[in-house]
Amino acid sequence: MAGVDLGGGRPAKKAKGGLKRPKRRIGIRIDMTPMVDIAFLLLIFYMVTTIFSAPLSMEIALPPKPAPGTPDESKPVAQSHLLQIFVDKSDAFYYQIGDMKQPQRVTFAELEKIIEDKTKQEMKDLVIVLKLDQASSYKMMVRTIDSIQDVERRINAGIASADPNAQKFSSKFSLQDMTAWDEHVLQIVQAGGTVEE
Repeated sequence: MAGVDLGGGRPAKKAKGGLKRPKRRIGIRIDMTPMVDIAFLLLIFYMVTTIFSAPLSMEIALPPKPAPGTPDESKPVAQSHLLQIFVDKSDAFYYQIGDMKQPQRVTFAELEKIIEDKTKQEMKDLVIVLKLDQASSYKMMVRTIDSIQDVERRINAGIASADPNAQKFSSKFSLQDMTAWDEHVLQIVQAGGTVEE
């Protein structure tokens, strides 16, 4: 709280002109304790009521690991059911379906349409392999996975509207690093050449 000291202060000097009264000095003292209390109360209030942003993460369901000693039940995938998506170091997209001789360059919008069309054709047999260059951006991987999952959601919405008790569709895809052979093939395609077996 503030306090005012009306005490004498300095002794008054005699005025030279005669009738002038000397001014008294007023001493003011401000108590800062309540302001410090309020500052700490506000700080505690904001710390308690602030909502921190949740960390962003991507959920990927992985198949369970087989128990040791059990036979490997993995089945080979026919090449006709395989859709390979390549992302090179400049974030350009390429795709290769089944027995195509070499990957074809596409835009992301065209790639989304290819994923949707092929998924609707093959449905449960299609396996998508996403091969990424080490220098490609993380954003491109996320966009491609989001596109695959969007197709899955649209198909499941159609299945649910036709029959609510029907089993939901789950897309199968895997992530891999691009091999030296894949990089070599993409360089040939970029140069306008053809890949020979």
